[in-house]
Amino acid sequence: MLHYLLMCRSLTFAQRASRALERIGISAIITKAPKSATGQGCNYCVKISEKNLTRSIATLKDAGLGPTRVFLVSHDGSISEVP
Repeated sequence: MLHYLLMCRSLTFAQRASRALERIGISAIITKAPKSATGQGCNYCVKISEKNLTRSIATLKDAGLGPTRVFLVSHDGSISEVP
């Protein structure tokens, strides 16, 4: 299953983003960002399903919590940044 990682500036922003998405019915899981995506292991992200990407980004931007970067995690586990 494809899913997206919405990178957040901090753990607090990830928690706020997750709550904002949960309020509109989108399941969002807070997780540490993979090192391969960030080059460092201290970032946090919100994991969402593929079908919720557009709505999630719009919601987070409206709330002032827009993701700093977006990554696609494919079936084989490879990670690529979404422009």
